[in-house]
Amino acid sequence: MKLVIVETSAQAKRLSDALGEGWRVEPCSGMVRDLPADQLGINLEADFHPHFTVVPGKGNLVRRLMKALRECEAVYAATPPTREGEAMAWHVLALSPDVTDKLVYRVTLTALTPDAIRAAFAAPRPLNMKQIEAYAAERIVARLVGWSINAAARPALGFKTALTDDGMVALRLLAERDAQIGTFTPKTRWWASVSFAVEGIPFTAQVLNAKGTALAIRTAEQAGQLEALLKGGQFWVDKTGQTLKTQPAPAPLTLYRLIETAARDLDLMPEETLGLVATLYDAGWITSPDTAEMPALHKAAQAYVRREFGTEYLAAVVPLTTGIAPADVNRTPEALPGDGAAVYALIWKHFIAAHMSPAQDKLMGARILVGAAKDKSYPLELRATAALLYFDGWQRVLPSDRPDAVLPILTEGAALQPTSITVEPVTSDAPVPFSDVGLIDALVDSGVSVSAAVAALTGLRGAGYVDGETSLSLTETGRTVAAYLAATFGELTAPTFASECAVEVQRIASGEGQRVEVLRAFWERFGAILRPAPPVRVAGEHKPIVLRPAEEV
Repeated sequence: MKLVIVETSAQAKRLSDALGEGWRVEPCSGMVRDLPADQLGINLEADFHPHFTVVPGKGNLVRRLMKALRECEAVYAATPPTREGEAMAWHVLALSPDVTDKLVYRVTLTALTPDAIRAAFAAPRPLNMKQIEAYAAERIVARLVGWSINAAARPALGFKTALTDDGMVALRLLAERDAQIGTFTPKTRWWASVSFAVEGIPFTAQVLNAKGTALAIRTAEQAGQLEALLKGGQFWVDKTGQTLKTQPAPAPLTLYRLIETAARDLDLMPEETLGLVATLYDAGWITSPDTAEMPALHKAAQAYVRREFGTEYLAAVVPLTTGIAPADVNRTPEALPGDGAAVYALIWKHFIAAHMSPAQDKLMGARILVGAAKDKSYPLELRATAALLYFDGWQRVLPSDRPDAVLPILTEGAALQPTSITVEPVTSDAPVPFSDVGLIDALVDSGVSVSAAVAALTGLRGAGYVDGETSLSLTETGRTVAAYLAATFGELTAPTFASECAVEVQRIASGEGQRVEVLRAFWERFGAILRPAPPVRVAGEHKPIVLRPAEEV
């Protein structure tokens, strides 16, 4: 019997149905081991050796998995195709003394369809120990930061809710945005436009300088002078023209872009979107958000576009960007019942649109001059533009909500009579508070994964540090904690450090760096301000098993 380890029960059912006799599929339900909750779990004197223990409440699950490992002839780790997924499988295998006698394979499931499952099991590989090392380094740094800072903050601030390292970065980002809003000084400029109507068709032209760029009007006096000049002038058409502008097709949705789009179009909270993505993947409707490019799906999308819309709608070049895709492009959104239908529709439409030809707009423009007379023009010009959809291309699947606009037929040299002249102040926009999606974006830019960023925001909201949904604000407690972090652990909790840490972890994952070296450098830099309690050795600690590539076992 061959054993397959997956993450969820739903995945286990789908693989059991696809693989048939001779296979046993068991879910591990996430990480079965982690650093202990009641102690640091890291030996600072032994190159930061971590002590992993079974996650509370998973004892029966671990016993079931250990029994399955004893009885199998080979093990296939089909956990998520991420660094965390690699570590998820390793933690299960590291608990078993029997695994050294087994063949161990890693399979990457791009999707839970029969074809994708067969393809994955036909091309297994060894576990990637570099990825596991990178995950361990990331987890150790997170524990050292979180354990030490929370231990210092509890007596200083009197709060009980622990903060994750990602949550600390999020608090700092929110506090920095609050400071930007509080210190913002608005700037006012004046903008001018003139409206006309020709043959009953109204249009508006913006007033620019003679070089065709924005006017630098910064005082009310200058604005008044411009308005008087325009009201006393004559207007005439100097030049007209039109051209086609190409709108490239959008890329398939990444996980972050899906969260952003679902928030805007479907009013879904980030955690709701993540939950629906997990459900759609487990049900075999979409690919994993973390998989690489899939040539077969790109070819299927091309075939669908050619069949449904014709060759003129087919992109000349297959997109190279990756993202979430429908597992079967022929399953249209109308075929999916339930709450995930709208999210699936976003994924399907963006993926199909990415394989379609560019849309084209017909741009029409006119350059209008003004002066005391035609031979005495002011050092100004007016520009009127309009856009009309000429060829829909990818917008056949993803229609634009932009209304079409046209200019009337204008004759060069013809005089124009203004219907209104507007000179109005425009104040520069102040920074706005983060939305859920905006904060997640800022965290991702700092090297935090999308799922970790969503979890950090959910944790801050649950702890009472953050209020609001469409517009986030720090509560009084949140402001106090953020100020403490900035004053006491400024560099360590700053977004720039999170970015630097993400780079170092990636170096380990790619084999360019060593976990111990990265941790030593981290401790040399921050050990003086991080003073965690000494770790306590627990009797009966499992020794980690070194997993060799399958072909060497």
